[in-house]
Amino acid sequence: MRWVAFISCALAIAGCGDDDSMTVADTGPGEVDSGTDSGPPDTGPPPMSEFLQGCVTDEQCPGPGGFCRLGVDGYPGGQCSRTCVDRGDCDDGVLFHHCIPDPDDPGRGNTCVARCLNSPDCLREGYVCLEVDGLADGVCVGYCDEDADCGAGAECNVHSARCVPEGTVRTEGADVGEACADNEACLSDACVPPANGFPNGYCIGNCVLPAGYNSNTFYFEDALPTEQCPGGNVCFPSGGLSRGEAGVCLQVCTEDADCRDAEGYECRHTFEAARDTKTFTNGVCFPRE
Repeated sequence: MRWVAFISCALAIAGCGDDDSMTVADTGPGEVDSGTDSGPPDTGPPPMSEFLQGCVTDEQCPGPGGFCRLGVDGYPGGQCSRTCVDRGDCDDGVLFHHCIPDPDDPGRGNTCVARCLNSPDCLREGYVCLEVDGLADGVCVGYCDEDADCGAGAECNVHSARCVPEGTVRTEGADVGEACADNEACLSDACVPPANGFPNGYCIGNCVLPAGYNSNTFYFEDALPTEQCPGGNVCFPSGGLSRGEAGVCLQVCTEDADCRDAEGYECRHTFEAARDTKTFTNGVCFPRE
């Protein structure tokens, strides 16, 4: 959240006169005004963290080769990691995590990356479990909602839900549901290509599923959830149906005309679940069946 605080002269400075001059106490030769603000007190280094938990500096991270992955690299709240030779170096006492070439700095060599089977394995709010090519299990990836999630030098691309270096959020590109030829065409840097059955491509976004999705009724409300995606689009399951799992932002609609109807898209309101088939008051734009 950003705001601007405005404080009047009467509140900020005692003794503002009609001539706009400021009265300063006479401290005398060699004396110092005890009210002088010499800066914030030294609070010392930040406290030590734990492996794969939050951090702001490398010094917080335990163990040989410990370092802090920062928000600017896509890790909201930071994440302690360490260099490794094999997964035995990535033991947190419960799991042996992935030991793979560093995804952010190839020059660093192999580093520990959080391993998961589902998002609750990530043990941190805002982190979701995503499948990665070449790995048997998933990887915990950080998602953001706003700039404050990302820390110094970074900001949140709300279309991709990822922290990126400050000043690099896309301002031009295709929005959710619009046509795309490749990832670079989309504000979210994510395009479902025509080869996957989406005519002329389809930009999607990223989101975290809210409570309410389930295998029995698909979603428990009468309308699909729209609070998690920019522009009021629908946060739709991309795998699991549990709160906190990764989802995708799809274009919201109420009728076919809201979608790219001429290109073969329709507004789909009805979805099958284990217990029954449910129709919602809003829908999402999908390729026509």
